Amino acid sequence: MSDTGKSRNKDNKGKRLYLHTFGCQMNKADSLRLSEIFQAEGYSFTKKLEEADVIIYNTCSVRHHAENKAMSYVGRLKSIKDEKPEVVICVVGCMAQRLKGEIIRRLPLVDYVIGPSSMFDLPDLIKKEKSGVFADSSDKRKEFPDVEFSSINIDSPFSGYVPIMKGCNNFCAYCIVPYVRGREEYRTRKDIINECKVLAGRGIKEVMLLGQTVNSHPHFKDILKETAAISGIERVRFVTSYPGDMDKETVDIVAGITELCDNFHIPVQSGSDRILKEMGRKYSTSHFNDIALYIRKKLPLASISTDFIVGFPGEKEEDFKKTLELVKKIEFDQSFTFKYSPREGTRSEKLEDDVPREIKKERLAELNKLCGKMSLKRNMLFEGEALEVFAEDKNTGRSSNYKIVHWYGPAAKMGEKVKIKINKALAHSLKGKRIT
Repeated sequence: MSDTGKSRNKDNKGKRLYLHTFGCQMNKADSLRLSEIFQAEGYSFTKKLEEADVIIYNTCSVRHHAENKAMSYVGRLKSIKDEKPEVVICVVGCMAQRLKGEIIRRLPLVDYVIGPSSMFDLPDLIKKEKSGVFADSSDKRKEFPDVEFSSINIDSPFSGYVPIMKGCNNFCAYCIVPYVRGREEYRTRKDIINECKVLAGRGIKEVMLLGQTVNSHPHFKDILKETAAISGIERVRFVTSYPGDMDKETVDIVAGITELCDNFHIPVQSGSDRILKEMGRKYSTSHFNDIALYIRKKLPLASISTDFIVGFPGEKEEDFKKTLELVKKIEFDQSFTFKYSPREGTRSEKLEDDVPREIKKERLAELNKLCGKMSLKRNMLFEGEALEVFAEDKNTGRSSNYKIVHWYGPAAKMGEKVKIKINKALAHSLKGKRIT
């Protein structure tokens, strides 16, 4: 760990890496780790494609749109490859795992196609000039990859990502994650806490514990407590919580420890038990309501965010109305909403996509309108309140409950903690005056 960021390969001195990331926080954490490995191999970074010796796109496969966007970005590299044939072009991550050799067939300019776990072998493969497809096998996934570097997930002067698990065992009907990320694998509690301690030693004040189903880790609650107790760590966040694994004890732990942030991302997907069953979601709306309302009681100013899919196969008007009722009952602080579309390789691909496109569009618009009202209603609770904010820019930051806060008055340095008196609530942010 002590050689993090130091060049271990003088042959690469002067070489430059361009790295672009699509998708979720897990992808971002993977990219940060990958960039640290390349830096240790002697590479420096560039934001200019034409300057790069190695170009990497770390891809997402959750939605077809994300894959199309990534393929389009890679396709634009043809002129660079024509002018500079020696440039190494790599497609890594979830789309690489799902499409494998199809990427090279469609885009022959690509040299490497590598799955989520194998991507960390990329510098060695480039050294050995072994190009091709290196999607992860089931054997490769038996153990969580070793973490060599302790600054891999630093994304800012004060905040860092710490993956605690990967993969998913739920196999929801619409979701590609278990097929591209594999089954659940867990880092040891010791490794997680050690990494958090090293990050704290490097000045990191906030860590985000990551996992596709972060609260399925067998030692999740202990990890929360131990991370929050590390000297120098002032905030601990965690995403994403699977509703079936969320319980009141976790809420009590968050409520009882100041360093644990009072924001919960719990994707419910639908307010209809019938649709949840069709989706393969292993919980009921009753369970979700019970947990969400307990959060509202225990932590009245905590934020609860969620995901919704409208127009899943078989969704009737009454099912959609139940989703609207759920939104009114819980009053989500933030909602991420999507129209259903069949995802190749998932179980729901075999179902008849029987909700007309126009109906999906209408339902999504109605849902978004209601979610916006609920978000504004929640934000209005903060008018007149003074919030502690970590600055992410000169006059913008986030509160502990993950509210975006803009302020007027003296600017702050990134990572500086300031206090803001809120005087204006908007649907997706808060505005106020800096008072400290």
